[in-house]
Amino acid sequence: MAYRHLNANDRFYIEQRLSEGDSLTSIAASLGFSASTLSREVKRHTPPDFKGIYCHSLATRLAKEKRTKSKSGLAFQKISEEVKNLIHERLSTHTSPDVISQELIREHDTQISESTIYRYINDDKDNGGDLFKSLPHSGKPYKKKAKNGDKTKIPNRVGIEQRPSIANEKTEFGHFEIDTIVGRDHKSFLLTIVDKANKMCCIRKMPNKQAETVIKTFANVVNSTFFEFKTITSDNGTEFSGHEAISQITGGDFYFARPYRSCDRGLNEHTNGLIRRFFPKGTDFNEVTEEEIAKIEHTLNTRRRASLDYRSPNNVFLEHLMAA
Repeated sequence: MAYRHLNANDRFYIEQRLSEGDSLTSIAASLGFSASTLSREVKRHTPPDFKGIYCHSLATRLAKEKRTKSKSGLAFQKISEEVKNLIHERLSTHTSPDVISQELIREHDTQISESTIYRYINDDKDNGGDLFKSLPHSGKPYKKKAKNGDKTKIPNRVGIEQRPSIANEKTEFGHFEIDTIVGRDHKSFLLTIVDKANKMCCIRKMPNKQAETVIKTFANVVNSTFFEFKTITSDNGTEFSGHEAISQITGGDFYFARPYRSCDRGLNEHTNGLIRRFFPKGTDFNEVTEEEIAKIEHTLNTRRRASLDYRSPNNVFLEHLMAA
């Protein structure tokens, strides 16, 4: 797939259509861009003293000035179309510029630095592109909603304080963090599971988050993966009140994070954030197929990670299985 910036002809077309009273949405559809791209183009390249009137010649001049204003931008301007396509493809799975740079260096013998990729993304943004939206971001601050005395009571709960210290070292496979993602109107759910050491994740759709449903979903995970469970850590949601049955099914010891401490399951929180980039809040998982979920799971498991020396979770896990 080829990627391009708005050019002088596009800007002339925008000016003509706007002068005829057409909407940015319809203009964008005609040009093959998103409405947000054209909205940013008009806002950035229409000076205040033009009183909202878009001028294609001025917009083209301003865009060119932005592209040439810094000598530091010369490197990204020399990126080949083949490399650009790879950058776009990797960003579509929210892979970081650092990881993309290492892949280019290690596997394609192409020296493109992380900062050069960032300059390319920023230049794309200045010219109305959407690449910046695919950059990985740290999660939003977790809002604490605790009140005194509202801790969930779970029978035979074992706290994370008793979990073996090796689970924190991230050197041994089999120590998992788990959680649920809620769909639209709390009528559909995902169970998410991720290994702390190799970052392999598993996503399963659930019609509800009753304890029995979670137990059955874990049975499916055990029967459909090669995971070896040693410890499992969850939050204090009642959906995990069947933790003893889950331990029996998986063979892993079950522990609960400290109440309102999302940092106790930081990797799982991060993984859920990645999944949300594909399935934003408000998604009805009843309308999402198992094949679509499997595709996202595959994307995340084959996505390179800096923490894995720029290898993918899938590669690390397969190496472990082959060595066993």
